[in-house]
Amino acid sequence: MDKTDRAILDALQKDSSRPMAELAEAVMVSPSACHRRVRALEERGVIEGYVARLDPHRLGLAVEVLVEITLTSQNREAMDTFETAVGGFDDILECHLMSGQADYLLRVAASDLEQFDTLHRNCLARLPGVSAMHTSFVLRRIKRMTGYPVGRG
Repeated sequence: MDKTDRAILDALQKDSSRPMAELAEAVMVSPSACHRRVRALEERGVIEGYVARLDPHRLGLAVEVLVEITLTSQNREAMDTFETAVGGFDDILECHLMSGQADYLLRVAASDLEQFDTLHRNCLARLPGVSAMHTSFVLRRIKRMTGYPVGRG
C-alpha cells in the first residue's frame, strides 16, 4: 500500500459519499486511476464496505452502556456459545473479547433507563454462561472514532 492508497483510505473514511471524481481530485490522481485503486482496496479486503455514521441522540438513543461480562468457563465451547448468542441480538452494538478481569466488553444503546432495563432483562440476562456482569453508563462521549490512522507506513 503506497502513499496514494493511504490518502484514498483517509479521504474515504472522512466522507465515502463523495463522487469518484472529487475523491480523485482530493488525492491528486485521475478518476480512472482512483477507481482502479479503490476497487483493488475493496478486492483485497482493506475496504470492507461503506456505512453512514448516525447520530445516536437524533435517533433517540440517549443512553450508551458498556457491559463487562465474565463467563463461568473460558473453554472454547462456552466462548463459542456466548459469541453465537451475542450475534443474535441487534441491540448489542459491539462485542470485544478482552484480556484482564472481564472476558468480554459489550456496547449497547437505549433510549432511556427503562428501555435499558428491558434490554437487560430480555437480552443481556439471557446470554449463556455468564457468571458476572458489570455495567457502566457513558456520561459523555469525548471523542468518537471516525476512522483508523492510515497516514503511517
